[in-house]
Amino acid sequence: MDKQAVRQTLEQLGAFLQLKGESAFRVRAVQRAARSELLATGRSSALDELREQVPPGVAEMLRIPGLGAAKVRQIHESLAIDSLAELEAAAGDGRLATLPRFGAKTAENVRRGIASLRRASGLRLFHHALDESEAVQRALAGLENAGVLRVEIAGAVRRRCEVIGALDLVAVHEGGAARETLVRRLGQAPGVTEIAGREGCVTLRFASGTVVDVFLTTPDRFGLDWVRATGGPAHVLALETRARAMGVSWSTPFPDEPSLYRALGLAWVPPELREGDGELEAAANEGLPRLVEQGDLRGLLHCHSNYSDGTVTIADWATACRAAGYGWVGITDHSQSAPYAGGLGTAAVAQQHVEIDAVNARVSGVRVLKGVEADILADGTLDYGPDVLDRFDFVIGSIHSRFGMSEAEMTRRVLSAMDDPHLAILGHPTGRLLLQREPYAIDLEQILAKAVARGIAVEVNADPHRLDLDWRMVRRARELGVTLSIGADAHSTAGMTNVAVGLGIARKGWLEPDRVLNTRDAEGFLGFARARLVAAG
Repeated sequence: MDKQAVRQTLEQLGAFLQLKGESAFRVRAVQRAARSELLATGRSSALDELREQVPPGVAEMLRIPGLGAAKVRQIHESLAIDSLAELEAAAGDGRLATLPRFGAKTAENVRRGIASLRRASGLRLFHHALDESEAVQRALAGLENAGVLRVEIAGAVRRRCEVIGALDLVAVHEGGAARETLVRRLGQAPGVTEIAGREGCVTLRFASGTVVDVFLTTPDRFGLDWVRATGGPAHVLALETRARAMGVSWSTPFPDEPSLYRALGLAWVPPELREGDGELEAAANEGLPRLVEQGDLRGLLHCHSNYSDGTVTIADWATACRAAGYGWVGITDHSQSAPYAGGLGTAAVAQQHVEIDAVNARVSGVRVLKGVEADILADGTLDYGPDVLDRFDFVIGSIHSRFGMSEAEMTRRVLSAMDDPHLAILGHPTGRLLLQREPYAIDLEQILAKAVARGIAVEVNADPHRLDLDWRMVRRARELGVTLSIGADAHSTAGMTNVAVGLGIARKGWLEPDRVLNTRDAEGFLGFARARLVAAG
């Protein structure tokens, strides 16, 4: 690691410590200790663990020009804001300006800083890209008097990729002179500061920092152009190759996507699968999976209450999940080795379970299950003994510390934890935080093989900052016969929306409903979780 990289890492470490409220003396001491580790290994274990303790959305705020750690901490604590979207909304609606030492000028600077961050960022997380795309889609769909017939999201956002570069939309117009009218009106759309054109496409730059490529098409070519604007390069190339081989002309009218795939002798391919990795062969031979959908999910997994680092009560979770159509919810607060997250001591476990029983007796239509997210310690043990683990309906085991272990050490650590018959689900298996922290070194082939052998589910963590397991490994897990769960990793009821993001990753991994643990009813889920304990006697 060169000197500049060391300096930047130490600055980030200091900012995270300030967010945690550490003194200047403590900050300097940790930075001194981290310097030698960085020079020796290129990684700071202290920073890795702090990234686990600080909400990822709060960490993103540190990247806003002119907004330091002290103000980010003030915003988070005073307004309970932990995402860029929430911060942008608060800067626009006046809440930010009301904070001490802020005011209207600072709030406007924050809005400009977020716009600057968007302009400077070559990549953004899926949920940010989706929000931006939908906002532009709504703005352009309002141009009916300019001949806009339809506006659809395309590109990597429609394919549900975890990290997004370009934003792409397809706009349908009436053809002829309507195209020139539309281009002119696009440049006048709300928030547009710059427009540039090329054949069949215009690029719009917004004051918010968002840049979008808008592909212009007509109703008779919409299907073809939406496919082209959506598919990954390998998928589009494979379609073009197949069309040439079959003598299918692209000048043929294709008013919708199914008509194009039909002309090529293919079933319609779901957008998530359009990566050029065997989906056309499957589409030609009735081999495409029936991908899992939101309506298949019977229960919500991996959510934190105010017993640890969540913000809502057990009753809040029950009510929200019932309203969302779930039949059960698995509460999984942190265990005792996570004091930074308010991990539960044994007395708190007993208190929480009494409360869960009371909620189940009072709230009908949904069942609350007693779960825990137990830390997998460095030696591979779970951080409660069997007497405490026996009290839970199910256990998720996750790593939240010692990320710098070697691949062999980390693999042994997780394999050892998987020998514990209480472990039902392996949580966020690689520890990655997208655009913030690389996955820790681990042999996933061994982990997935043992998951099959032991009857352990592997989580697709739906927190948009994690999306862990990676979709490529989700597909590998599917091939090996692993059962997977979709975990919201939600710390408030608003975090239930994470499930939709996790579903995108599950679908990209070709998952069918019967491979997803959450599609089972409560008894089916509990049967899976208890099977190993029953077998162990």
